[in-house]
Amino acid sequence: MSNLEEEIRSLLTERPMLSEEIREKLMEKGVSFTPIQIRETLASMVRKGEVEKIPDYNKRKFYFKLKMISGSQQSQ
Repeated sequence: MSNLEEEIRSLLTERPMLSEEIREKLMEKGVSFTPIQIRETLASMVRKGEVEKIPDYNKRKFYFKLKMISGSQQSQ
């Protein structure tokens, strides 16, 4: 598991976020990444079933949130 995944997972324990919010929070924390790395990491986390991608049709954006995993402390 990459450091970027850990940082994203940590942020998403707070609440669902837009990718722009995730990017801003990571930059505030001083995490280094490229735009493609964050997109690829989020896509990988969605494919693995760790993160859910939820459309907001009014904003025409996607929210990312942690999926509930039994026996885990992750919030749904």
